[in-house]
Amino acid sequence: MINILQTRLIHWKKQIFTLLFWLLLPIVTTILVTNVTSAIQDDSKVPVGIVLEENTPLAKDLVTSIKQTPFIRVYETTEEDALLKIEQHELDSAFVIKAGYDEQVRKGSRNRLITSFQSDLSFAFTPVSEMIISYVQQDTGRSKAAFTVKNLSDNAGLSKQWTWEEVVAKSKEIEAKENLLHTTFTFADSGQENDGKGITIWKPWGLWAVFSILSTLLLFDWLIKENRSSLAPRFTFIRITFKNYMVINALFYTILLFIFDLIAAGAFFLFLEEPFNLHSIGVILSYRLMLNAGAFLLALCFKNVYLFYSVSFVITLLVAITSGAILPIDGIIQSYQWLEYLNPLATFLSNKISVIWLIIFSFIIGLWHVRKEKSHA
Repeated sequence: MINILQTRLIHWKKQIFTLLFWLLLPIVTTILVTNVTSAIQDDSKVPVGIVLEENTPLAKDLVTSIKQTPFIRVYETTEEDALLKIEQHELDSAFVIKAGYDEQVRKGSRNRLITSFQSDLSFAFTPVSEMIISYVQQDTGRSKAAFTVKNLSDNAGLSKQWTWEEVVAKSKEIEAKENLLHTTFTFADSGQENDGKGITIWKPWGLWAVFSILSTLLLFDWLIKENRSSLAPRFTFIRITFKNYMVINALFYTILLFIFDLIAAGAFFLFLEEPFNLHSIGVILSYRLMLNAGAFLLALCFKNVYLFYSVSFVITLLVAITSGAILPIDGIIQSYQWLEYLNPLATFLSNKISVIWLIIFSFIIGLWHVRKEKSHA
């Protein structure tokens, strides 16, 4: 085995730049695509001006809630500046939180709390205004609840009287605890909840898995190059069989690729804040074993390396589309759940250890290995 490793290291040394390119492709591409799409999302947020005429707790809470909306970029400004920027189309719309907002909400009033400005080109005014109205109604609803509780306490003659602040605080506590409505919006993976940092178009590990399929398949072209009939006679004069030679080399590639998989996990943790734990290592390892076993079997089916490259690109594209890593297929999966079991990538995207396809590929490799071959002299 040491001799085989030394031979493989010589091959790697001669192809160091190509080898590093395909090893680093999934890591670098995933980070670049994720950062670029995040930048595009930030640039595509709707610019909205907010004018705060009074610096009171309820008014500041309203501004904070508006700022937490994923599709809005808030600019705190003055009314005159907001009108000028709307005319110059630098703002889509503007909303003025009037003086006395805190007092009016405490009284339960819902009239003329906020003034809005828009232009003929304010394409997002309606959804933004409806969203802000919902926040205001939330505040006034809590205030109305506080008055209702106070009246009930007075009518019942209870000794303990709830203040307005206590009822509102309790209302917020119940609302946060019960999680009455929680909605996430993703294009690629609906299994991961949105943490409020923005809308996720692509899940980093999904992108990595797709690019890993392509890089692994193209790295396994060594098997085709060394499976030529002109090289077969050399195994007549050495102690190791051709099949064992191939399996041992595949093991070396698996170790090398898994090392870079761990590097990918560390890079995603540092740059993309993706969680990383022991379960993640198990999932990545099972996926790597399954992927390498599949690439090994596919390479055995080809004699022409260029045809193998073409098929590798086609397979990567098909798996990416049908797995949901790039395009949403939740509706299709719900109608045809058996599709999830046919796709080798589905288990990994669900953060589960790949078992079914790993067993299938391992069984086929075992049959290939034990099949009778030409005897050595």
